[in-house]
Amino acid sequence: MPEPVAIAFPHMVNPPEPTQARSKQAFERLLQVGEQLLAENRFDEIGVADLAKLAETSVGTFYRLLKDKDTLSRLLLQRFFSDMVTQVEALTALHQWQERSLEDFIRAMVAMFVAVNHGRRGVLRALITRSSQDAQFRDRVHQINHLISQRTVAVLASKSASITHPNPTQAMMVVPPVLLGILNQHTLTGSLSFLSAAALEDELVRIALNYLR
Repeated sequence: MPEPVAIAFPHMVNPPEPTQARSKQAFERLLQVGEQLLAENRFDEIGVADLAKLAETSVGTFYRLLKDKDTLSRLLLQRFFSDMVTQVEALTALHQWQERSLEDFIRAMVAMFVAVNHGRRGVLRALITRSSQDAQFRDRVHQINHLISQRTVAVLASKSASITHPNPTQAMMVVPPVLLGILNQHTLTGSLSFLSAAALEDELVRIALNYLR
């Protein structure tokens, strides 16, 4: 079976390309501070002056590099998507699953999704919120999720002999959005906070395997 196609990542905003070392460093610090503020749910309430101060740069540099906070927000979400795509492409390279089981892949997929949910919950929360308010952004999210599902389904299809669902093709397409949907709900509401990360992984693996089998 051929490797699945690479994910063509659609950019939402063109990132600045500073040429001077100091500007590059300031830009990276702004991204780091922005993501931290999203994680703390403080991004919307903080002003540009305080944001620039936290990033140890000037207001002038902020506006020269980013123009406004909305651009920074979009860049943070875009960077999250780009990182996610890189992880999914590495995870779904078919050659590494040829001698391994369906359960091995499901566990690896769930572990990646849970790790992203735990480590970048603030960005995920901002992503979900923006998707509910911005139709163009929501279309991009759907496009990327579809591409991620395609890559995941390609690996599941290589394990079709282990899938006993009455409609295997449909079942394989259902699994990724269901798992992501559960985690997105947890991101917004903390509904599964009573579970440790390890327990959450076990339960999601159980859901996926029982459904496919």
